[in-house]
Amino acid sequence: MANIETVQLRIFGRDLTLSCPSDEKEQLLKSAALLNEELDKISDKQNALVIAGLSLANKAINGEGSSGQDNKASAGEIDNLIRKIESVL
Repeated sequence: MANIETVQLRIFGRDLTLSCPSDEKEQLLKSAALLNEELDKISDKQNALVIAGLSLANKAINGEGSSGQDNKASAGEIDNLIRKIESVL
């Protein structure tokens, strides 16, 4: 079992402190960077988090990854990501 680490993130101008298994830390940091990239592309700042979440979920469902690999996510994986996002908000 991996050790739990505390990770400091800044998403959409908000500082967040999250705990995650140490073996998931890099993925969490990359996910936060990806979310911030999506947020920077959105002009409607009032609804930016919802729009970015939908955009990323759509890309995951359609297998659009930055690595060029097939990254299709299952509905369960998408639901899990949405729950994690909602728990932070």
